[in-house]
Amino acid sequence: MIQPSIKDPDSLSRIIMLAFGRMDHGGTYWSYVAIKPSRYDAFRAAMSSMTYNMQDFDKDGYGEVVVSGEGDRPPADITKKVAKMFDVSISDLFKDVAPDETLRKHFEMLQKENK
Repeated sequence: MIQPSIKDPDSLSRIIMLAFGRMDHGGTYWSYVAIKPSRYDAFRAAMSSMTYNMQDFDKDGYGEVVVSGEGDRPPADITKKVAKMFDVSISDLFKDVAPDETLRKHFEMLQKENK
């Protein structure tokens, strides 16, 4: 098994986001996604321009789809499960944070623990 490296954020973490879109038949969908830190900016750009296809999310190297469904927003119980899965409060799940700064602090903490 390959050991995660502190120098490779993609091997240690994901940025959890809630994405929305329109399906081929015109209905809407929501999707919790776990984005690789190295692909965060590219995904945000693709999301802004609506040039991504959730069916190709993994193949395009963005990360993983955690859970998705039809409709305008996820049911509350799904949001609670996602928050629990990633050990984060629901309010923190929706905070607008700077991923680079958050990852830097997390890696500093890991380095201290490994000394």
